[in-house]
Amino acid sequence: MRFKALLLLISVALILLVNSCGSKNNEIKVIKSYKAVIEDSVMINRLSRVKLLDYNAYENELLLHDRQTREIILIDKKGEIISKFNPHVEGPSYAGDYDFGWSFYENKGLVCHSSYYFYQFDKQGNLIAKHPYPVEVSSLWLLDYDPVMIDSYTKNGEVEVLAFITGPVGPRYNSQAYQDSVNMLYAMNFNTGSSKPVMKKQPNSVYRSLGKFVDRGWPTIAKLKTSKFAQVFSIDTSVYIFDLDKDELVNAIAIPKEFQPIYEPNEFGVRGEADIYRRNASIISTGELMWVQVYGTIPASIEKELKRNGGDNYRETFEYTQAVKKYINTTDLLFDENEFLGELKFDIGLTSYDKVGGTDGSFWLHRNYEDERDYQTFLKVKIVEDKR
Repeated sequence: MRFKALLLLISVALILLVNSCGSKNNEIKVIKSYKAVIEDSVMINRLSRVKLLDYNAYENELLLHDRQTREIILIDKKGEIISKFNPHVEGPSYAGDYDFGWSFYENKGLVCHSSYYFYQFDKQGNLIAKHPYPVEVSSLWLLDYDPVMIDSYTKNGEVEVLAFITGPVGPRYNSQAYQDSVNMLYAMNFNTGSSKPVMKKQPNSVYRSLGKFVDRGWPTIAKLKTSKFAQVFSIDTSVYIFDLDKDELVNAIAIPKEFQPIYEPNEFGVRGEADIYRRNASIISTGELMWVQVYGTIPASIEKELKRNGGDNYRETFEYTQAVKKYINTTDLLFDENEFLGELKFDIGLTSYDKVGGTDGSFWLHRNYEDERDYQTFLKVKIVEDKR
């Protein structure tokens, strides 16, 4: 009897174990692969290089900046020029000698993020209004990773602007007080003159919980549909989704561990750059999907040594080429508002760093050519599941 009872107990335990394993297996999410495919293209007859600034999904318009003439150019879906003007030449539409970024003001015009002011234009380049920064600044930074500096959205039927201000007045930058208190993103209503800081660093974010310094924690943002925006930071481990209509965080999506940033932090107050081996570089939206680029980078200490040994032309040395092979790589990740979906593959030819999101299910890229041509091409790209 004891032996039969023991066998019965073992059988029941095995059944429970199998059922438990089966239940866990059923909970495992299948990670899919995705690819970018060209949906449409626009060509503009222009020899000089242009920068892609923004896309207006309402009217299928692209906003460009001519790097040579410094003109702002608005084109339609056929590549025809709607308007062009130079806001950096003294005159009625002057917006300063340089700027940090441009955006469509929804479908009602354009807005320029310049030094200390935001400038409102109609689509013909006529200056409508000039608005001061909503916060005092101690410095202004022109960032080489080309984040979105300004964007617009609709809240309660009114157009509002979200602006990234790089150097607000605050505590010393490599301190915990700086990470805890300095806000860089501001929502503004040009009609009422109201403004407030939004999309603040969360208490459990890497920047506020690490207790050490890696970088300033500049944000990268992307507009989703309605009044929602996505946000990433270079060394944070999450993609944050905010609803500016309610001014609240609606989700924090973990980046899979195998793609998370890698770095060696410094103590607060220590001078010099921290070594970063992998970082979140950018985020682009299609309105519902978010494409996050993760870059492998040459650590600052290695780059400093290469420069010391190789001089001004160190990037042409064999040692630098080997460092590029060892450290530099790109991984493209895809998210929706709820979760990580999988990796995103690109096989659409040469494209430049210029890329802008959309809210109509696509984003835009600037196509490169190996030879010089008297036209520029922009690709409208959508994301589909790769079933190969």
